[in-house]
Amino acid sequence: MHVKLAYDLTHPKGKAGATEELRADDALPPVTTQEKMPGPTQTPLQTGLKHVVGCDFEQATNRLHFVEFAAGKLSSVGVPPAASAYSFGTGYNQPEDVRLSVFGVYAYVTERTGDLLRVSILGPNRREAHVVTTGLNTPQQLFLDEAHGVAYTVEYASPGSLVRIDLETGAKTVVAAALDHPIGLVLTSDLQFAYVSEQTTGLDKGRISRIQLSTAGRTTLTTGLTNPFFLTWADTAEDSLYVPQRDPANSVVRVGVTSGAVNTFLTGAPFRPSCVAAPYPGLLFVCSDSVVGSVNTAVVAPTDLLMGIGQIPISSIDPTNGRASTPPGSIYYVSNAPFGGTLPVMVNYELAAARGAAYYQVLADGVVQTDNWNVYVWNGFAFVQQTVAAETVGTAKGCFPVHTVAELSNHQPPNLGYQLDSTALGSGGQHNIQLQFLDSSGAAMFVSSQISILVDNVPCVATLEPPTLLPATTANACGLLNYGSTSSTVSISCTVYQPYANATYSTSLTRGFTPLGSPPPPTLPSGGLMVELSPITATVAQLMGTCSTAAFAFEVYVAATMTNGLWRQSQYDAEALVGFVLAP
Repeated sequence: MHVKLAYDLTHPKGKAGATEELRADDALPPVTTQEKMPGPTQTPLQTGLKHVVGCDFEQATNRLHFVEFAAGKLSSVGVPPAASAYSFGTGYNQPEDVRLSVFGVYAYVTERTGDLLRVSILGPNRREAHVVTTGLNTPQQLFLDEAHGVAYTVEYASPGSLVRIDLETGAKTVVAAALDHPIGLVLTSDLQFAYVSEQTTGLDKGRISRIQLSTAGRTTLTTGLTNPFFLTWADTAEDSLYVPQRDPANSVVRVGVTSGAVNTFLTGAPFRPSCVAAPYPGLLFVCSDSVVGSVNTAVVAPTDLLMGIGQIPISSIDPTNGRASTPPGSIYYVSNAPFGGTLPVMVNYELAAARGAAYYQVLADGVVQTDNWNVYVWNGFAFVQQTVAAETVGTAKGCFPVHTVAELSNHQPPNLGYQLDSTALGSGGQHNIQLQFLDSSGAAMFVSSQISILVDNVPCVATLEPPTLLPATTANACGLLNYGSTSSTVSISCTVYQPYANATYSTSLTRGFTPLGSPPPPTLPSGGLMVELSPITATVAQLMGTCSTAAFAFEVYVAATMTNGLWRQSQYDAEALVGFVLAP
């Protein structure tokens, strides 16, 4: 219910002798909830925080930024397993929400005291912030529309309203009035509708409303929620919302925006959840009063639906470093190999079909892949190459059909599910691959295990210096070295390099038609050091044998160890060759 309470010195927002209208749950003590049914569980990433409220996720750095109301700070935590946390901005006055600009250059912050601020991420303290506007009436969740130079927020204190703010001038326009203690706010991507959570009282307490921005017309979506807080789209289709319910419920529900149906997603959340972020399919962050945690939102099939990359099974890919190693005697043997080139993603169609899936999507680093790819298909007379195009099913893009068991033998290879261009993943390093399966309407059903692969598409380097007769005679442009004594020393220097040490190298020397030997190919030193060698330091007598004049060829070859799961990526190899003649 909605109450008026005197501030208490023990309350994180309070000060002695002051009275202010508070949100219904601001000063309530923690309550003990009954045991909940098993469901998704939260993994704490950071504890001991001071009244976390709003949050926003930055894709470029894979970090969740959030505000700590009681500490007046902007803080951040990384995606697991790199879940380090730190505070990066201080001095704020009761911050409620934070939103990052499209390129992550600025953070916009609402303060409960009435300000909307813009602060550079490079100078994120309150004293360095630009005040966009002031005089807001207890602003809460913030929505940015930078393309049109505006922001939206809701004013909690009576009279509650939805306000549009010009980010340049700070001018405020009331879009919808007479809201009842609004807290959460999101807009549809077409900017036609706003969804607002309201901490109403009476028969319709705990309401979510849909507001048409052009007319301010309001429709009740659902009621009966327990102190609903900030809103987050559950998926890119914008067909449902995640809504945290504060104490005594301490849960997260999912509300359908068409039907208004409420389904409990997470029970037993840490005390007083405020905001969630859903950066990738299968991952949800939940911000509670003193805890930020992550939740696996996907149901993972018990058997691997993602079989592997080419002929490398998922079990042969090290989950910590992303390198592949198959046992000796395997159909395709590799040892500690990174990945590169075009990667054949192998799908367990039989299991997916048995579980009722009609389509699947390929996700690389959480992004649905939509490129066409090729496979051989039996046409009744021969296997012919066929292009598989991504489909849009319902609102789901990048969908490919799940083959039935009867169809598998008509495809070669039968389990090929995608050709992933690893060069399009951006920089080298580890990247995640996962499959999401959908029903015939395009609704998500379950996901595969996720594999992390180490990607390297950087070519090798090999160079050779002209041969010399020590101490100072260098072969001329025709490659001729005239020696005066058979005891003179011949020397050739070379350089081999691969910046991540994903290569081996070898050298070979031939006199006329006679190979003079090649040392075994050592691995490049770790760290990708530029290796400078002098593989030949021999006397003329040792090289010439019974010849008095002879032609020689010397080669250095650097072989990349990257694989696409089917063969070594030799396009990244490097070779250098030099010829010379020794004559009196």
